[in-house]
Amino acid sequence: MALPMSEWADQAAFKARVDQVLHQFAQREADRLVDIDAELAPVAEQLQVATAHGKRLRAAFCYWGWRAAGQPDGDAVVRAAASMELVHAAAAVHADLVDRSEVRHGLPSVHVALRGATAAGPRPKAAARSLAMLVGDLLMSWAGQLFTTSGLPAAYLSRTRPLWAVLARELVEHLKKDYDVASTVPRSRRWTPPAPRVPHP
Repeated sequence: MALPMSEWADQAAFKARVDQVLHQFAQREADRLVDIDAELAPVAEQLQVATAHGKRLRAAFCYWGWRAAGQPDGDAVVRAAASMELVHAAAAVHADLVDRSEVRHGLPSVHVALRGATAAGPRPKAAARSLAMLVGDLLMSWAGQLFTTSGLPAAYLSRTRPLWAVLARELVEHLKKDYDVASTVPRSRRWTPPAPRVPHP
């Protein structure tokens, strides 16, 4: 069933809000990373690339769950919802490492894109994979940072702590399935496991 034009417009407007939050946050944090060491510039670039794409469905699930509970719109909930996209970005980077995918969103996956930064070393592909792992780890850290600084009331934030632990466990379970497929099925016969469910309020 096709959505009315007004609903498509609402979705586009929400996506634009999430995109803006992620762009500003990633730009600020990437700059801070390069301030530590200019040689981290390729890593900082991939952190920004990893957050720049997507339909923002995970953010939408979070946002509309909040609204369905009778809560108001606001910048704080959009920021909190945007943090879910950082979780997804982290999982995508790690998943590409697990199944050795070389392309995501039509671009080189992070571990492929970073080979240029490690080309001078003795094991450039292995080094690029290691850097990509750090990109995924930092994206997950960013997710927690953006969520906890979103501006939502502290009482609401504290109630989500157990759910973050559940999220981490289920993410590991999903990536384990990716690994099982990647390690036992030839690349030509692989399929992409279904995306994680959204079973929690």
